[in-house]
Amino acid sequence: MKDYRELCIELFGTDDETELRKIAGRLRGGRRKALSEQDIATIIQLQKDGKTTKEIAERFGVSRQTISKYLNRPLDDAYVMRIDFMFRQKVCTEIYVDFEHKQIRIVNRTDDVMKRAFGINENPTWEDFESFLEERCFPRTRAHRKALLKGIGVDSFDPLQIVEKTKGRMAEDNQYLNITRKARIAL
Repeated sequence: MKDYRELCIELFGTDDETELRKIAGRLRGGRRKALSEQDIATIIQLQKDGKTTKEIAERFGVSRQTISKYLNRPLDDAYVMRIDFMFRQKVCTEIYVDFEHKQIRIVNRTDDVMKRAFGINENPTWEDFESFLEERCFPRTRAHRKALLKGIGVDSFDPLQIVEKTKGRMAEDNQYLNITRKARIAL
């Protein structure tokens, strides 16, 4: 077993207390500083470019959970629902919904317009949102519609309720919806 002085000399090249304190002062311990807004913009662009969360985390020297936290942070407190339009395991478009004012805001996480919720439309209206939801359902005129609605536990043809039950999955694509509701706090 090595003694303390031998170990200090092996690790730091000295056993002089003053020198060791100087070395310790140069080493930065503790938590890493938060990522800057520029870093966050870079993270979002890297995700758009197809980089995985793991690759981005390695580039910034942080955990995957930290990168996910920045990618999934809320856009605005006014929005009570977030809908992630997914392609396989990747978020393509974040949709923030404010039912009270009938407004939505989106963040596209891919440059591939074919995988975006609203294609090239960067500023969709409430009507665009309603059309999008209806497109992620079976047709209103579908035969045996009542039986289908009963099977998924919905009373009437309400596109939002239907996509909440079905995740907006369609037979012809690999896209679906992850829906998160924010609880309102009563004052």
